[in-house]
Amino acid sequence: MSNEHHDDQDRRPSDEAAARSRRLLGALVVTMFASWLLLMAPLPFSLAAGVTALVAMVLLVLLSVQSFRQGRWGMGLIGVLVGVPATVMIVVGSLLSLVFYGPMSEVEECRATAITQQAQSQCETEAQDSMAGWVSDLLGG
Repeated sequence: MSNEHHDDQDRRPSDEAAARSRRLLGALVVTMFASWLLLMAPLPFSLAAGVTALVAMVLLVLLSVQSFRQGRWGMGLIGVLVGVPATVMIVVGSLLSLVFYGPMSEVEECRATAITQQAQSQCETEAQDSMAGWVSDLLGG
């Protein structure tokens, strides 16, 4: 009987670690999916993708550290080498959207009203000119 009790104690920490890993992985998948959906949303909603990506990055680091501690090097390395750059790209994209909010908002409005392909092309041209002018003004040129 004492052996059964001892076996339960030995198994419990690994079961708890596995359950924690599953919860972290589930939360990571949800936050990455939310980031992806928000990234495709129109402004200003797309800016929230940066926030969800930051949450995903924290979860990713926690999951990677836990994987390394448990000797699951493959999962840890994939998280670090693939997940971190992906979340960084989403955060940077959101920051760029915030920096260029005015011109990007104008482009979205123009595209929403453009009916023909030619009108959409005109939106793109105007957007490039607007961003170039905006950057020039920002840099004092």
